[in-house]
Formats: sequence, C-alpha cells, structure tokens
Amino acid sequence: MVKVKFVIDLMVKVKFVIDLMVKVKFVIDLMVKVKFVIDLTVKVKFVIDLMVKVKFVIDVMVKVLVTYTLQTTASSVRSTTSSKNGLLSSPVNLRSTCKSSFVCLLFIPNSYCNWNSELCSCRPFHVQFNDTMCIPPTLLGFGCAIDAQCRVKVKNSRCVNGLCECLPNYIPFRRDRCLSEAKVGEYCLNHEQCRLSDKYAYCNWTIPHVYGKCQCPSGFFFTNDGRCLPHLGKKCKTSKDCEEATPGAYCKKHKKTAICECRHGLRSSSNRLRCETNKGQVIGEREKTPNTLATSLGKHCNKAAECQARDPYSTCINETCQCVRHASSCNAHKTGCHQNTFQCRNGQCVSWFFVCDGQRNCIDGSDEDECISYNCPKEAFQCNNGSCISRSLVCNGKWECPDGSDEARCYKGITCDKYSFQCASGQCLPQYILCNAVTDCNDGSDELETMCFKGEDCPSESFQCNSGQCRSTAILCSGLDGCGDNSDEDRCEVCYCEKPEDGART
Repeated sequence: MVKVKFVIDLMVKVKFVIDLMVKVKFVIDLMVKVKFVIDLTVKVKFVIDLMVKVKFVIDVMVKVLVTYTLQTTASSVRSTTSSKNGLLSSPVNLRSTCKSSFVCLLFIPNSYCNWNSELCSCRPFHVQFNDTMCIPPTLLGFGCAIDAQCRVKVKNSRCVNGLCECLPNYIPFRRDRCLSEAKVGEYCLNHEQCRLSDKYAYCNWTIPHVYGKCQCPSGFFFTNDGRCLPHLGKKCKTSKDCEEATPGAYCKKHKKTAICECRHGLRSSSNRLRCETNKGQVIGEREKTPNTLATSLGKHCNKAAECQARDPYSTCINETCQCVRHASSCNAHKTGCHQNTFQCRNGQCVSWFFVCDGQRNCIDGSDEDECISYNCPKEAFQCNNGSCISRSLVCNGKWECPDGSDEARCYKGITCDKYSFQCASGQCLPQYILCNAVTDCNDGSDELETMCFKGEDCPSESFQCNSGQCRSTAILCSGLDGCGDNSDEDRCEVCYCEKPEDGART
C-alpha cells in the first residue's frame, strides 16, 4: 500500500510538471506572435521613413523648377522692359509673357496665364485697374474704382464718386440692371421705366409687380407721337399739357394736386372734352387771323389780338402785352416764371441752357427765332462779333464763337466770365456743372456736400430748391426734376391776367 501511494504521488507530480510545460509553451507561442508584430511595425516604419524622404525629394524638385521658371520669366521681362525704358518696375505685370498661371498669380492677384496669347491677363469677369492689379466686378450701390468694374455685371452703368450707378436716362432695377425708357405699348418692369419716356404713363401689370405694358391713365389723350396728355378734370403737371389736349385749358392747382380746367371766361363742354365760350363757340375751332401769334405777358406785340390769342384779359400797350386789369401778383413785369429762365412768346418758359443752341425747344420756336445778331436774348451769350450761342458753351474749353470770345475770360488769375462757374482753385467751367453729381472742378469745389445737399453757401447765381439743396439755374424749367421735390419745375408757365371789371377796355 505504501508503494501504491508513492506511485500515485509521483504521478501527481509528473502531471504538475506536464501542466507547467504546457503553460510555458503558451508563453513561448505568445512571445513569438509579439515578435512578429514588432517586426511588422519596424517594416511599416521603414516604409513611412522612405515616403518622407521621397516627399522631401519631390519638394526640392518643385522648388528648383519654380525657381528656374521665375528666373526665366524675370529675365525675359527684364530684357523686354529694359529695352524700352531701362528700368524694371515690377517682375511681372499684365503685359508679361508667361508659361504658367502660377507665375502670374504670384505677382498679380485674380490673374492667370492666357494660353492663346501667352500673356498674364485678368481672370474672367475681372477688369484691369492698372498694370499690376485686377479688380472684381461690382453691383449697383456698391463701391467701385472705374466704370468698367460696374459694367461687367450691369450694362449702362458707371462709377460716380466711388459707387456704381446707372447712366443718365436709365433707372436702377434691383442691384443688377439699369432699365432704359419704355414707351406706351412696350413691356415694362416698373412705373418709373414708363415715366422715362412719358411723365404720365404707368406700367399696367400683366403679372402684378413682375411685368406689364406701359399705358396712359384712364381719361388721357394719346397723341400721334406717342405722348399721354390730360383731358379736363384730370391731374396735370403743366398748363402746356392741358392746352395741347384741350385748347383753352390750363393746369389749375388745388392744394396738393393740380387739374386741367378751362381758363377764366370759358366753360367745359357737356362731354368735358372741349373748352367753349358762353356762346358755345369751341376754343381752337374758330378761324384765326393770319399772322396772329399768341403772345404772353411782357413780350413784344403789334396788336391786341396777339396778346388776347394767349390771354383774353390782356392787351397790347406800348408794344408790350399787359393785363387789362393791373394786379401785383400777375403783370408784365411779374409773369410768374422762375428767374433765369427764357420766356417763350406763347408763355412757356424753358431753361437758359436751351436758348440759341440750334434746336427749337419752345413750341413756337421763339428760343431760336429771337437769336438775332447783336440783339441776343439775355439768357444766351453774345459773341463779340454779335452772333448768339448757348450760355452752356461758355468756358467749355472750345471756341464756339467765331472770334473765341466765349473763352476769353476762362483762365486762372482773372475773374471768370459771368456766364460761367469759377472753382475754388480759380478754374473756369460752364455754369451748368454746379452740383450736377459729376465732379468737374479739379479741386472738387463744384460738388461740395455742404453746398449741394445741405445748401450752405450757395453761389449767388445758383438756385436753392425748396428742400434746401443747391443747384445750377440750368435745371430750371428743363423738363426734368433736378431738385427731387420738383420745385425747379413748378413755375414754368406765364400767369394769366385777372378778369377785368365790367366795362373795362380790352
């Protein structure tokens, strides 16, 4: 039994040794696997180190290539520039030859190498500002440096005082369009587009506030030349418009509005389409005496009929049309038009800008008919040789008079011609350039904000709008609202005399 127990104990110990050897084997196997991972890691590290070295070699080659390209380009530009003026102002400019856009971009932002011309050029939709600068386009109301910067995206625009705006006779639409005039019957995008061609027209929407067609307001007369004129009882802007649509009518103000009505002594017909006398005679249908011209107050006349053809309560006294009944508010010396405007024979008043300019702006053409040598209208300029020209031509830098007398007093060091504008620097320019939104004086003194918009220190020969803004008298009765409040267009028709008492001479 003792021997049996010994054998059993021995077998237990042998089992323990075997178990231990199994564990040792497991540890050895694990170590082998760990070694494999370590070996793999070493190999991966070797590959990474190799790739880093390859990258370094590539970087060096790129730098060598760029350096060579730049040296070649700079050498080419240097030889070209030095052959022209002996100086190298910039290594690369917009006239330099190139092989790569990288070279152009290195010196000129927003540029590229044009493969066709092999010259550095501005990128599409960018404009050249100078030899080394390409600038991006801009929209209406945004900052700009040159006109081309505005016109890339907005046709018919320009750069004024650092901001993009539409050209004259165009109106802005959103930020990207300048609209031209739309006549009656043409498509329109807003009311203002129609009013560029006719002050009464409006946009009759096809799709509300999207598009439509220009149309005359209801009750307006559409002329053969495409204008809208108000009939009796309709809102008006000038007596001229009422008279054209309905002979014998004028534009009568009623508080904040004005309406076409028949003149004093006349009545409207039953259909309100004509003005007639109390006897029923329609104005404009009676036969007129040949050579009888309608003549307004204060103008030269030969007989009473000429005055009464325009104002039934006026007559010809001392060869001048005057009221039969004198009134302080309306007479031959106070005709109601703005000062510094030209009074047409028929009573219309126009800007001095139009007088003796070779075009008939008065309906009766008197702004040109009265341009008689050595007897020019006071609203025009009389040359030393007696010929008449428009005051707008004085000091414009050109000889408009045959003898050059329109430029005789237009240089620094003397007082400029009375029909011109003198800048603070002494420079002499045409009178109309004052506060016209374009800087004409070299020192900018014609567009001072304090003067043009705040009305401070307006020149004595200028006009101050009801809003206080300062403007040239050239805008008075020009047919366009130059003030923004229409105060330059509110007195452009000669007044009418008061009805005389019964028995007064006519």
